[in-house]
Amino acid sequence: MLATALTLAQKHMAVFPCRPRTKWPATANGLKDATVDLDVIRQWWHANPNYNVAIATGAASRIFVIDIDGLGAEIELRKLEAEYGTLPASVEVITARGRHVYFQQPAQEIRNSASKIAPGIDVRGDGGYVLVPPSIHPSGRQYAWSVDSGNSVADAPAWLLTRANGGNSGKLPTPAAEWQSLVRDGISEGSRNDNLTRLAGYLLRRHVDALVATEIVLAVNDARCRPPLERDEVITIIDSIAAREMKRRGIR
Repeated sequence: MLATALTLAQKHMAVFPCRPRTKWPATANGLKDATVDLDVIRQWWHANPNYNVAIATGAASRIFVIDIDGLGAEIELRKLEAEYGTLPASVEVITARGRHVYFQQPAQEIRNSASKIAPGIDVRGDGGYVLVPPSIHPSGRQYAWSVDSGNSVADAPAWLLTRANGGNSGKLPTPAAEWQSLVRDGISEGSRNDNLTRLAGYLLRRHVDALVATEIVLAVNDARCRPPLERDEVITIIDSIAAREMKRRGIR
């Protein structure tokens, strides 16, 4: 337990102890006591080597976690992935009833929630925490790092952030199937500007290099627009979206 706590702290994740075989904090202030101070961490686990290890999620550790609780939640997740795209490979933990999937904390706050993403899928963000391996669940089962997942913490896709922040309300990103249809079936004359603008925004919001994004949009214009827009008009569209994206990121 101590070795895990120290390793996580060295990776800039704020940890604190929970009582053995429970999710109850072992310190007076609970997750507010979470720290990366190695000396403090050693004192805690020297006092009781069997303390479970917890990570304070959100800004404290620059991660948030989705808790997929059981088969029903997995089915709901598959429905979302079929419509909006699969989750990227990321660090995962096998829990007593399901799994935790870790994601990088975005610029905006991610709060704790229950079933906002979908039934059975909870979020642990600012003001939350999760137990990590080799902690022992109250059921007696041990948490374990998944060997079938990513080896680093990934960025969350836009649709997941939207669901985490707003539940079922608000506008969700365009489903993956719609993008596939766009590049497969072509773009008619009346929708060329709109669709190429959306495509440019889609690429640039995902940090695709501006030059690469430009070549992709130009290629789609040439191959799928009927008839293609003039090259200069496409460049103007991309420049406008790129400027907007730089402003969003705070780049001047």
